[in-house]
Amino acid sequence: MEMLLRHVTMAQLAGMYRRNGNCSPAPHLRDAKAVARARRLAKRNGVWEDLSVLDPAREIPVIKRSDYRRFRRDGDRQVAAAKAGVRRRELDRAAMALWMDHPKADIDYLQDLLWAYCDDWTWVINAHEGKAIDLGSAMLGARLAEILHVLGDRLEDEVTDRVARAIERHLFEPFWDYRHMDDWKTTRMNWNHVCNGEVIRAALYRIDDPEVLAHMTHAAIQNLTYAIDGFAGDGGCLEGPGYWGYGFGHFLLTAHALSNRTGGELNIVADSSGKIARICRYPLAAYIGERFRSTFADSGHGYISAHTAMIINAFDHLPELYALCARHPDRTLKVQSMHELALYSGFKAPAERDQNDYLLPDLGQVKLRGAPGRRQMTLMALAGNNGVPHNHNDIGSFIVHKHGKMLLVDPGAPVYRRKTFGPDRYDIIFCSALGHSVPVIDGVMQQAGSEYFGTLAVENLNGEGTKRAVIDMTHAYPKGTVQRLIRTFEFDATRNTLVLEDAYEFRKTPQLLEEAFITFERVRVSNGSVQIGAKTSGLTLVAESCAGRFDAVRMVEESKEGRTDDVITRIRFTPDTLARRMTLRFRIA
Repeated sequence: MEMLLRHVTMAQLAGMYRRNGNCSPAPHLRDAKAVARARRLAKRNGVWEDLSVLDPAREIPVIKRSDYRRFRRDGDRQVAAAKAGVRRRELDRAAMALWMDHPKADIDYLQDLLWAYCDDWTWVINAHEGKAIDLGSAMLGARLAEILHVLGDRLEDEVTDRVARAIERHLFEPFWDYRHMDDWKTTRMNWNHVCNGEVIRAALYRIDDPEVLAHMTHAAIQNLTYAIDGFAGDGGCLEGPGYWGYGFGHFLLTAHALSNRTGGELNIVADSSGKIARICRYPLAAYIGERFRSTFADSGHGYISAHTAMIINAFDHLPELYALCARHPDRTLKVQSMHELALYSGFKAPAERDQNDYLLPDLGQVKLRGAPGRRQMTLMALAGNNGVPHNHNDIGSFIVHKHGKMLLVDPGAPVYRRKTFGPDRYDIIFCSALGHSVPVIDGVMQQAGSEYFGTLAVENLNGEGTKRAVIDMTHAYPKGTVQRLIRTFEFDATRNTLVLEDAYEFRKTPQLLEEAFITFERVRVSNGSVQIGAKTSGLTLVAESCAGRFDAVRMVEESKEGRTDDVITRIRFTPDTLARRMTLRFRIA
């Protein structure tokens, strides 16, 4: 897509800022009527009650040097992250309490929290040490700038002055340090949108002079384009739906702030190619049911942010996204943050969630739906390549959801440690092909790299009866492993059943072939079939085409590297007879 601000000079951007000098990047946070509405809503949805536990006498966590150094010493980032998380939650709650004039609001407690951040020697998290700016420091800088913008007139001058200087030191000065290059400025992944976006938002809150503000933000706005380029042409997120919400979510926060600050003159969501509009629709393709969504790459289940959905709908009409947000039984949205409370008018999400099939041909992902009802089956399958950001070696991996449960799974992201982003990443079961429903051939698994890829074709999308998805997995394995491997999903949308067929061709007969099916459910192997989950609300897996043996391995120790208490069970099928050409066929119902 064309570079953002391609036809807007720095001087023209300064003109937008100058003409709209009285406009706030977040006018809803400073609007008395919006704050009053937020207060009423908070009293109805539990947020007000949650603020009642604020305790100004509570000790503010300090991230000790030894906590910070644990990552360098043994790869553990959790101790420091846990303390930072507690402090951040207290900051948000203390700011919200003061913003809504809650009885528990305590100006000194908020000022003490702000002061504590000024005492920190760095805002960069330990896993990113060496960066001038990282995800954590960028988000913190923007949040502190926002608090000063909204609540600064209630704080003491020495606090606002010190926080303002800390933002300069930790954010603005390193952003312009010519001696230090942070590659996130033009990377094609989530870091770009988070870091560039939060620097822009902080500048919009802190800098009044139009020329200085334009100089500060023009290049950073243009840099956002590179991360948009990192999405597939069809709008699919290579990093999965979790990183769509995180990275692209920060792009939307920035777009909303820029639009507000320029009185609507600057709209970076509108692009002539339509790519950003397609990216906005991606969650519909990733959605499965309730909080379930695709977990390919380093992703996990969850709802999309109400704030994100509201921003998208401020620029475009896409109300179906609200059905993918967390909501109350009456279909009102569960809103928690200051922004959400101030923006939400109380409207209800659509009664029905999207039930369409989706094909993302550039991403290489398909979702097929069965007949609606309690027994509805949803199939999600992935081709793509093994060289994407936050990659898992998972070409041909698939997910089956039925009876409201995830019965065959992609296990999602591991807990982030030093190992996760080092040379031993693929020793982690969650990243390895061993943790996905893909074959192992003569002991050879899929490898990492963009040269390992699959191609996807789909028939009868959104049609009735049998739908098909075909993935050519030949190039997912090192050269010489398999001459041809075609995986076909025959999905009976009427009966909510699935047949999986793998057709192999080899130059010579393999010595070992192992099919795999991954689940978190209990498994029972008997009489040549596998029961996954309960008999009345699970799946039955049967080999139809040839004799062979099922077994199941419960990977307890390996699963401890995951983000939940779920334990991966790897169901294996080894055929009794191997040949140069063979087809294995499995019924899943």
